[in-house]
Amino acid sequence: MRPELQRAWVQQAQLDAERGVIECRMCRRHAGLDETTTLWRNGLLVFALCDRCASSHEVVFSPSEAGVEVRARRRGPLVVGGGP
Repeated sequence: MRPELQRAWVQQAQLDAERGVIECRMCRRHAGLDETTTLWRNGLLVFALCDRCASSHEVVFSPSEAGVEVRARRRGPLVVGGGP
């Protein structure tokens, strides 16, 4: 993510967290703080993941020179277009 987009997300996430709402970084769904996994660093929200995305992905957080690296891998296959 470009640095200016990251800063904008962090700024908005801080405001949202004060209201008790977080936007998932994967699906962009808004969820309450009690329905998310959050990563905070130096008092700032770095990453937020809703419970729905967390339950369907293996997520790994690792420190890096630039901050925190986040990697996710889907637990099961993604089925596209499977209608009745």
